Amino acid sequence: PLRELLAQMPPGGDDHRQVAKLLADAERRPDRDHDVLVTDPDGAAWGRLAAALAVGAPLAVGNGVAWNALAGYSGDKELLERDWGVTDAEGWREQMDTLLDARNSDPAIQMVLDRRERGTGEREWRAAIGAWCRERDIGEETLREVVELSGTILRYEARFRADGLLPPDGRVESVYGYDFGRAVNMARWGLGAGYCDAEEAEKRVLTAGYRAGRVYTSWGAFSAGYVLGRMLRFDEGAFGEWYERSLAAHRILAEDPGSPWRRMAWG
Repeated sequence: PLRELLAQMPPGGDDHRQVAKLLADAERRPDRDHDVLVTDPDGAAWGRLAAALAVGAPLAVGNGVAWNALAGYSGDKELLERDWGVTDAEGWREQMDTLLDARNSDPAIQMVLDRRERGTGEREWRAAIGAWCRERDIGEETLREVVELSGTILRYEARFRADGLLPPDGRVESVYGYDFGRAVNMARWGLGAGYCDAEEAEKRVLTAGYRAGRVYTSWGAFSAGYVLGRMLRFDEGAFGEWYERSLAAHRILAEDPGSPWRRMAWG
């Protein structure tokens, strides 16, 4: 009921903030500290910044933090050191630039996706990958690996269609969204760790949102690209916990009436 009420209220008013706080408090219970949609009543609700922050929402939902809060948390410095090896502002900016340029993920993934033309079958796709590799004198072992990658992508896409991550005839065009989504959160963590000021963090978030908008045509297309990038990094075709939690975050953002993906148009 709180979520339905919040979805019907115009943002920015005292009533909206009070209901949002009640909902956020309810969702941050000890028995639900992750895979929940949390909205900061004092955070961005509409506009370019909110839309850009929503690009980072899959990870925010998974971590149980407010998707629309630019300010970070007290543990962000430790998080950056533990998960990213970042210990200073220079290291943070290096990681930030890598994510915004979509250079953190394995470039072979996007190369493989780019060889697939609209309407191309699996055999033709594999042949196009092989031709691209041979033109560049890439070794046979690497060629086999990237051809096998196309099969892994097809298996994920089939599962995505079965689970509603893709429409019945949909496919993933780009995994750059995985880097852009993490870039939004990297900006938040950098601010929380004291490696940048609010102005720089906001600029980085807006850049991530803008670049995601140039690559994808909808929240759904972005989400599928984000999840595929994440699965190829961590899940390795297992469809295990990494997949289940990523699917849960997608469904929350795609279906919850209070989700920014439901309340704001893509781009």
